[in-house]
Amino acid sequence: MCSIGTRIKEALVERDQTQAALAAAVGLSESAMSKALAGTRSLSSIEAALIAEHLGVTMHWLVTGEADPFEVRVAARHSYDRPTGTYSCDSSADLQVLEDIALVYRQVQLT
Repeated sequence: MCSIGTRIKEALVERDQTQAALAAAVGLSESAMSKALAGTRSLSSIEAALIAEHLGVTMHWLVTGEADPFEVRVAARHSYDRPTGTYSCDSSADLQVLEDIALVYRQVQLT
């Protein structure tokens, strides 16, 4: 079973990023980040959430190594105009609503 530190290291390699850059992005010293990835220092829930957000992964994956079964995904929607018989799809408003909902879920995971 992989540790959180191992998953973070793998995500860094996949994204061609450094531990130093990640540390700076989430407000940790390089020493603290190194210790966290080595497993000699624990991450706070806020630090873990910031790392997950910076790496573009879910907290669920960061903690368990598995895909998040409750991950919010955007689904295509359309509107149909009967008089013209045309379909249209403007998901920009929907995307903001879904991002707001995802933010609420992330915040709940921190408590």
